[in-house]
Amino acid sequence: MSDPFQIDDDDMVIEPDHLVNKNTSSAHDSMQDVEFNADTSVSGNMTTQPASSPKKSYNGGPFSLNYYRRYFDISTLDFFKSCYRSLNPLSKLDSYEFQEVGDLYGPIWVTATLIFLLFFCNSFAELLSSLGHSKDDKDVVIHVNYFKIILSSINLLYGYTFLVPTVLWAVLKFYLKVADLAPLTRFISIYAYANLLWVPAAVLSIFRGLLSSHRFLDGCLKWGCILLGCVLSGCSILVKLNQYFHIVFSNENAEEQKKHILLLMSLLAIPHLGFALAVKVAFFGTL
Repeated sequence: MSDPFQIDDDDMVIEPDHLVNKNTSSAHDSMQDVEFNADTSVSGNMTTQPASSPKKSYNGGPFSLNYYRRYFDISTLDFFKSCYRSLNPLSKLDSYEFQEVGDLYGPIWVTATLIFLLFFCNSFAELLSSLGHSKDDKDVVIHVNYFKIILSSINLLYGYTFLVPTVLWAVLKFYLKVADLAPLTRFISIYAYANLLWVPAAVLSIFRGLLSSHRFLDGCLKWGCILLGCVLSGCSILVKLNQYFHIVFSNENAEEQKKHILLLMSLLAIPHLGFALAVKVAFFGTL
């Protein structure tokens, strides 16, 4: 006769409540230590830098066109995002962005757009001025040296956008011997996108065509446009570079760090002021 209290293998065993709660709690606690990243990988900690996509390789040396594709491999969305961010002169970059290669698509097209806009606004202002002085349409004469303005603006804007960052990069690399040196294209990109902040000054300069008969007001508007563009673009450049200098000189003591940053910021402010005065002469005549 079989034991009535014997439990077969296929019968369900019900554990007491305190054991069930204990096992459930243990399993729940073990799941707390696991975090999931956005790329569906499992990790024990989170990183502040977003997961980067696999880097493309560009074969060939400096004498190959394929070598320079990396500087123009930028999507339309990324380009407009960079333009949008640059509209705030006080915006900063993420620290890891200083070690990424900057694009040259923006420096070329942003600078070209600014040259066209300054030329167009200057020509339109001259047209308004001539219309205001003429008594009938036959007397309208526009005195604009188109080739001189275009050539001077190309030399001025492209020269400043590419030359000053190159000199800064060379000083940091060969004189100060900075360890974590940002790529040259990153400095060029910072200067180029800051040129977008000259757009409000260029558009505002159109109204000087309505003040041609008031020399004092015309002069005030010209200098106001130059001051506006100089301050906005200068703030955009110096804020980002000041952020970068604090990163690369962070290992120095406070006094040496302050000395290096103040010296570099002062030296960068001088050519920017000279650039603003050169824009005044190129588009608005003599000082």
